[in-house]
Amino acid sequence: MKTEQNLSSALHSAFTDAISVRAVPSGFAINSPFFDDSGDYLGFYATITDDGLVFEDDGEFLPHLIASGIDIESGQRRALMDTILSEADAYWDETSNEIRTNPLPQDQSGSAAIKFLSALLRMRSLEKLTRDMVRSTFKEDATEAIQAELSDAFSIKLKAFVSKGYEDYPSDIVLTPKQEGRRTIGVFLVNSSTQFLEAELLHREIEARSQDNRLCSVALIEDTRKIQSIGDRRFQRAINEGLQTRYFRGTEKEAILSLNRISKVAA
Repeated sequence: MKTEQNLSSALHSAFTDAISVRAVPSGFAINSPFFDDSGDYLGFYATITDDGLVFEDDGEFLPHLIASGIDIESGQRRALMDTILSEADAYWDETSNEIRTNPLPQDQSGSAAIKFLSALLRMRSLEKLTRDMVRSTFKEDATEAIQAELSDAFSIKLKAFVSKGYEDYPSDIVLTPKQEGRRTIGVFLVNSSTQFLEAELLHREIEARSQDNRLCSVALIEDTRKIQSIGDRRFQRAINEGLQTRYFRGTEKEAILSLNRISKVAA
C-alpha cells in the first residue's frame, strides 16, 4: 500500500509540477508535461467565449504539415486527422488553421483538456504516420493519376510487358498509344532501387534491339529523395545512357502529362 501511495504521489507531483497556466490577452496559455519535436513543451490555449470554454492550439502545426508536402486536405490523410480530432470534440478551423474544440462547459474543462492534449500528441504522430502513408500510397496515387490524365490517349495496362518478346521485363504500367506512329511506354513506379533497376534493364534491352523508335522505358520516381536509395552514381549512369526519368510528388500532373510527350518519336 505504501508503495502504491508513494507512486501515486510521485505521479501527481510530476504532472502537477509540469503543468502551468498563465493569463494571455486571448485567455489562458497552458503548458503540458509533454514535448513536441522541437523540444519545447507542448502547449495550447483556453479561451472563454459566450458559448463556453474553447481549447485551441497556436495554429502553426497544420500549416507546417501542408508546407512539408503532406496532404491533409482530402483523402485518407484528412479522414485520419478528422477521426483523431473528433474523439476530442475538436476540428480543423480552416479559416485560422487552428485545431479547436467546440465550446464546452467550464466544469468539464479537466477531462476535455486531457482529451484535447491527447489529440495534439496523436497529431504529432500523424506527421510520421502520414509520411509513411504517402510512401505506401505512391503507386496507387500515380496509377490513379495516369488513368485520369492519359486514358484518352493510351490504352492502359497494369503489370504488363511493352511488347511480345519482352515478357522478362514487366512494367508496373504499360501505355499503348491509340494513335499510330507513337511509342509504347513501360512505366516503372520507383520508390526503391529495385524498380529503378527494372526500368534500367528494360531501357537497355530496347536499346540493344534498336527498338527505341517504338518502345520506351520510363522511371517515374516518387520524389528526389529516392535518388539516395538508388545511388548517385547509378542514377547518373542511367541518365547518361538515356533512361527517361520523371518525379511524381509535388509535380504530379506535369509528370504524368510529360509521358504523353515522351511517347512521340523524335523526328
